[in-house]
Amino acid sequence: MTMKTPFFGLVLLLAVALVCCSKNTAMSSDEMANQLSQVETALRQAHSWHISSSFVADGRQTSHMEEDIGCPYDYHRVGKVLDGRTMPEEIIATQSGLFYREHNLWSVSHQPPNDYCANGPAAAFSPLAQTLEGMKKSTTMKKGEIQIIDGASCRDFDFIGIANPHPKWGSLCIDEETNLPYEYRYGNNVFRYSKWNELVTLEPPPVS
Repeated sequence: MTMKTPFFGLVLLLAVALVCCSKNTAMSSDEMANQLSQVETALRQAHSWHISSSFVADGRQTSHMEEDIGCPYDYHRVGKVLDGRTMPEEIIATQSGLFYREHNLWSVSHQPPNDYCANGPAAAFSPLAQTLEGMKKSTTMKKGEIQIIDGASCRDFDFIGIANPHPKWGSLCIDEETNLPYEYRYGNNVFRYSKWNELVTLEPPPVS
C-alpha cells in the first residue's frame, strides 16, 4: 500500500502536467467566434499592408506574388497568377493611372481608379475576412504557441476540421495586441502579411 501510493501519485502528476503544458488548447465555438471577429474588425480598420503569397491556382503550379496596398487607390504587385490567364509581370496603380510591365517595358492605362481596400486584405482570390468567416462553420480552433514571423511576434491558431477524421485545415498567426494576422496557411498555400498601417508611397514608372 505504501509503495502504490507514490506510484499513483506520480501518474497523476504526469497526467496533470501533460494537460497543463499541452502546446495546443482547444477553444469553444464562442471563443473561436470572438477571436475571429476581433481579427475581422482589425482587418476592416487597416489602411495599408504587404502580402507575400505562395499558392496553387491551377492545381499544378505554385504562384508567387508580392503586393503592397495603400488605401484606397495605391497598389503594387510583382509576380502573377499561374493559371493560364494573361497577366502583366508587374503592376503599379495610383490615382493617375494603371501602369503595367511586360518584358521590362512599361505601359499605362488611364482608367478610373480601383478601390483596392473595399474588401480588405486578400488570401489569393478571396478577402481574408470572408475566408475566416467561412472557417467558423467548418472548423474548430486550437490555440498554439507564440511564433516569430518575419521578425514579428504572433500566436498560432490551428483550424481543425469538424468532420472525422478531424484533419488540420490550416492555421492563422495573430498579433495578440493588434489582432492583425501575420500568416495564414491553408493546405500548402501560405500568405504572409506585414507592414500593417505603414506609409505606402508609389512612384509612377516611366512609360515606354
